[in-house]
Parts: sequence; C-alpha cells; structure tokens
Amino acid sequence: MKIRRIVIIIPLIVLALALAGGFTWLWRFFILAAVVMLLSYIWSRLSIRALDAQVGKPSERCQVGESLEEEFWVLNNSRFPTPLVEIREDTDMPGYRNDVSFSLSPHSSHSWRTMAGCRRRGQYRVGGLNVKVTDPLGLFPAEKHLGQHYEVVVYPETLELPFFQALPRQEPGQSPRHWMASEAGPSAARVRDYTSGDSLQHIHWHTTAHTGRLMVKEFEPDRSSYSFKNIWIIPDMHRASRWGEGDETTEEYAITIAASLAKKYIASGKQVGLIAAGDRSYLCLPETGDAHLHQILLALALMKAEGDIPMDTLLTSQAERFEAGSAVVVIMPPGNREVAVPLRRAMNYGVIVTVILLDSLSFGAETDTEGMARSLITAGLHVYIMRRGSEISRALDSRLNFSRV
Repeated sequence: MKIRRIVIIIPLIVLALALAGGFTWLWRFFILAAVVMLLSYIWSRLSIRALDAQVGKPSERCQVGESLEEEFWVLNNSRFPTPLVEIREDTDMPGYRNDVSFSLSPHSSHSWRTMAGCRRRGQYRVGGLNVKVTDPLGLFPAEKHLGQHYEVVVYPETLELPFFQALPRQEPGQSPRHWMASEAGPSAARVRDYTSGDSLQHIHWHTTAHTGRLMVKEFEPDRSSYSFKNIWIIPDMHRASRWGEGDETTEEYAITIAASLAKKYIASGKQVGLIAAGDRSYLCLPETGDAHLHQILLALALMKAEGDIPMDTLLTSQAERFEAGSAVVVIMPPGNREVAVPLRRAMNYGVIVTVILLDSLSFGAETDTEGMARSLITAGLHVYIMRRGSEISRALDSRLNFSRV
C-alpha cells in the first residue's frame, strides 16, 4: 500500500513540474507513468473477472480426531496470464488454515487438496475462497469471493467404555443401601427412616405408628432383574455448571462421555434416549440403529452449556419419561444436591439410576465433589467420579469405581 502511494505521488510531482517548467521530457514521463498505471489497473480487474473456482463437496460430517478432505480448482479463462493469485479459504474451523499462492498461464487451471483436522465438535463453514490477484507491478490488487460454502458438522469424539456398567454391582462387604431401590425384590428386608424422594407406597405403617416417625420398607435386591431395555443419557448443560477452559471443560467432558455411552449402548442393541437443556431443549426419544446414533451425535455436536434450567428441575419435568425397568445416566458437576430428590423418586418407581460426577474442583471450581458423591451414594445412587485429565475409560470402569468413592 505504501509503495502504491509513492508510485502515484511521483507522477503527480512530475505533472506539477511539467506544468511549471514546460519540459517536454517531463510530459512524456508523466504520460508513460499514467499509461502504465492505467494498464496495471485494467490488468488486475480483468484478471479477477476471468477467474473461476470450483469446490468439491466435502463430507457433511466428520468426528473429532478425524480429518476432512477438501479439493479445489481455480481456472483462468483469460488470454492473459495472472502472475500472482493469493487464495485463503473462508472457514471458521478451529486450527485450520488453507492459504495458497500460485501463478496462472492463459486458459490454465490449478488444483490442490487439503486435509482439515477436526479438533473440536460443532458446525463449521468451509469451501468458500477469498481470491486476491495483483498486476505485474503489484500496484492495484483486486479481490473476489469464489466457490460455494458448505456446512460441516464435527461430531464429538466417542471412546470405548468396555467396563462401564449402568447396573450396580454388589461388592464384598458393601452395604445393601448401595444397591438400587429399583431392583427391589418381592419382600421387604428391613425398614428405615423416610427420606425425601421415597415413594409413599413403601411406607411401613405399622412401624410408623409404633415409633411415631415416618418409616419406609427397604427391599433386598433381585439380581435376576438386572437388565434394562432403554437408557436415558442426560448431560448437564446449565450455564452455571460449566467450568474449565478450552477443550478441558466440564461441558466437553460431559459431551464426550454422553456420545461414548450412546455409541456403546446402541451398538449393544439398547434403545438410547437423550435429554438436555442447553442453548435450547434437546430430546431424542429412545431408539436403536446407526441413524439414531447419528441423530444423537448431531445434537451433542451442536449442544452448548448455556441453559437456564437446573438439573433437578429438568429431571422433575421429564420424570414421566422414565419407565420402570429403564436406566438413567446423569452427567453433571457437583453443586446441585437437589438432584437426589427426583433421582431417588425415579429409583422408587423402578428406574436404574447412575450419576457421573465431573469433579469441578479439578476444573477450577471449589465445589466439594467427594461430599456430594457420598451424599448420593447414601441415598442409594450409583456414582462415578470423573476428574480433569483422567482417562475417561478408566474413570468409568465399574471394576474400579467403588474403590474411588
């Protein structure tokens, strides 16, 4: 830009001197400079008009950790060469740049391929090209947008979770209170004090009348009924539940875990449903098959932790969807202890409940994860703890879970 100003100012100075002194050679120099600049301007404008581009349609979706292949062609339809073509792809995909420079002969073309690394879930724009050409002197650059934009969805990463179990498992010496109330056998084994969320159908009226305190029956688990047909996955997308920075956030961990669980259970033939309240409401009713998995992964790819509905309110509003014999996996950071009430209520109606707590302390918060885990376990819930930087498949290994909480 500075050079162009100098080149323009010099002929103007020559023109002023020619007018003042009347020197013929100054007039000739001015006319020559003016003609050169005019030709340079016309060259760049004609060159940009003669360019055309084609963009190969990329795959509409890929997954974090994969690469998206793109192919481009730029054609020069002019009888004149274009000495310098600078191209930058107009894309908002994180960590990806597609910048190339080349020259084009008359009626020639240039093609190239790129591999865009998919580093973060979401929906991104790819394909469009911002093209810049200059004249041989580089005085008058011209720009133009070529090619067609495409929208690409990057699905969240899915990990193998071979040892995760939504079903509780009795450990030697473990208290029966750690077993799911939903797996109750046909007869009551003991009675205990009523806690919030207990079903009124389980109240033991004789003991209540005798002690003067509200008492409920507690059942022995029936191992033969440990199976479920469908499973609900519910990540916490409330705005106050988001901790961490970049890709190391509770939001991204919750999405990755939810996607991995969906893949695991759909592959095993289970019906999988998804509920979340983030930037908008998300609901995928329980179904099976690859098409349904893609539907869930699409929702998880676009989901943002910008919701206004707390997890306990969401669970209460969706309680009628949780049928007896189904499983519910809640993925959330600690803090909202009110979730124990609707989850306990769901257990009393025969729902298998698992909570995956994202240790917000490791993400930069100051919430007591261990305390909430003990509180949920005491209420009869099955709990895993996931810390930032930990291997997800190991943290969700049911063989190790009880030694960690």
